[in-house]
Amino acid sequence: MLTSPVEDDFSTVEFARRLRALAAHLPLSDAFERDLPQLRGTWWTSQREHMVRWFESQDSHGSGAYSRRARNTSARTTYNRLLAPAAILWMAEALGEDRAVVEAAADAARAETNARKRPALLRRHLPWSRIAELARA
Repeated sequence: MLTSPVEDDFSTVEFARRLRALAAHLPLSDAFERDLPQLRGTWWTSQREHMVRWFESQDSHGSGAYSRRARNTSARTTYNRLLAPAAILWMAEALGEDRAVVEAAADAARAETNARKRPALLRRHLPWSRIAELARA
């Protein structure tokens, strides 16, 4: 089990590399995305494509609406700022989290009527410490 903040982090580029090797479409996260799609701004064909690009782009100053003063090289920080529920579920499922855990998280998110609360709710079910543990396995 990972214990210290340093041990449970990755660079955003390294984490993106790990995500790139995972399956693009999976049953639970695909179903969730069909049930609760992102309403605008979708340019990706899969959550894998979305998350690989998102994590890679953090190690820059960004552009346009996604400009930032300082580069972010922490995958942990990026995950904890992520506001895309389907992406959170996809990462957990793709990294091999137990199906029952992913299903419970998805069910809880579906039951949450306030869309702005879903990402935090999902992170309570699927915290970064678990995502990092799965990514290291």
